[in-house]
Amino acid sequence: MSFRSRLILASALGSALLAAESGADQQGQAPLLLKGLNESIPPKVLIAAHRGGYESDLEDQATENSVANIEVSHRKGFQIYETDIQKTQDGHFVIVHDPTIERETNRSGKISEMTLNQVKELRKRYRKGAISEDSIATLEEFLIAGKDLTVFKADLKPGVSDYFGEIMDLVTKHRARDGIIFRVPYYEAKRYETFLEEGGSLEKHTLMFKVNTKNQIDHIKESFDSTTIEIKLSKADPVKQASLDLITYARAKGFIVETHAEGDAADWRTLIGAGVRIFHTSSPSKMQALLNSTDE
Repeated sequence: MSFRSRLILASALGSALLAAESGADQQGQAPLLLKGLNESIPPKVLIAAHRGGYESDLEDQATENSVANIEVSHRKGFQIYETDIQKTQDGHFVIVHDPTIERETNRSGKISEMTLNQVKELRKRYRKGAISEDSIATLEEFLIAGKDLTVFKADLKPGVSDYFGEIMDLVTKHRARDGIIFRVPYYEAKRYETFLEEGGSLEKHTLMFKVNTKNQIDHIKESFDSTTIEIKLSKADPVKQASLDLITYARAKGFIVETHAEGDAADWRTLIGAGVRIFHTSSPSKMQALLNSTDE
């Protein structure tokens, strides 16, 4: 881990320990961020930066999905930090996007076949290939560094949802339940219903289901009453009427709707008009420029 990342973690951990010793509750991020979003006039739209945003990672000295990048993403005004969770061979949760590590690090292999010690020996790559001082972060390090700075929107990579209970225990341990949303596929809804039936607990914002039909929206409303929902768009035609109708339907059901920022600026304006209030994007600065020009 880079010296800068160690400083960020030390500072964040110190703040968390002070709060724990005083018994003070940490003010939640997600409930405040999402409150009144559908009713805001003019529309308020949030940016979910893909892997925290990496458009200028070398200049920022902060690789995607790194502890250092949490502070950079916050400073740039991206409200939500989209990220990815995998599990090591010895049972630790770490922040890695790809199925294999060649693109992201200076080695090759799979996270699921490595121990945490082996993972920590890796160094992350910038987008253009240069090696950084950043190491792969654990979920625990992310929760500490992101406390009161950002809301994480985490994808559970294949097989990791089997350990959702363990992940929630870790999130609860760090009093970070208000600082994380898990984006999950609709086809796994039964898994999370079982989690609740067996005594697990969720915040209203904890699960963001990815859906593509009205029946799926109705099911999620009835079973979870989640705050947010993601509607899948066609890359070829992101503003086709069927998609716009589904966005309007979900919003009428009380959901805050997220979509990917497919298409161009004209499409984004149309999507906002239909009711989209969170854009997941790999070009957060471009989206931010559009939103700022709309506000003026």
